[in-house]
Amino acid sequence: MDTIIPLGCSPASTAIGLLLEALGASDSYDYLPVRGLPSPAIHVPERDALIVATSAASPLFAAQIEAVAAEHHLDVVLLRVGEAKRGGPIGVDVALGSLPCAVWAERGFTLYHDAGSAWLVPALFGATVSVSPDGFCLEIIPPYASLAEREHGIQRAAHACNRILQPAEVR
Repeated sequence: MDTIIPLGCSPASTAIGLLLEALGASDSYDYLPVRGLPSPAIHVPERDALIVATSAASPLFAAQIEAVAAEHHLDVVLLRVGEAKRGGPIGVDVALGSLPCAVWAERGFTLYHDAGSAWLVPALFGATVSVSPDGFCLEIIPPYASLAEREHGIQRAAHACNRILQPAEVR
């Protein structure tokens, strides 16, 4: 029996892939170096979005994502995948710079999945960010009605990431 680990798969690349899939941008993005952010940053011009990943704990890079969002009028999402390596949730810091008003920025969000969509959700209740082919959209009503539903959606997102990262056995 051999064990195969998919080439190029890491918690960071897998988490970014989950967002790219939700954005409907699986083949329409560029790699960009962005001063002050982890490299490479994934730029999705059709969605006015920039996605980066790090294993560093918060608040590292938090101030930079807000500055980049304001300067370039992009939605900047920083995925914190340190816990994902151990099967935990994927943390998210977000700065929405494509809004027609000032940049909206929050830290400590978590990646959430339900049956057909992805969201960035806060610790409890409050404004959320939907992830769809329309881009990153600020939403007032969360995709869950209870904290138990929230926890199930966070676990679905963590399991989706871990399922891709699990080595396959070949007999």
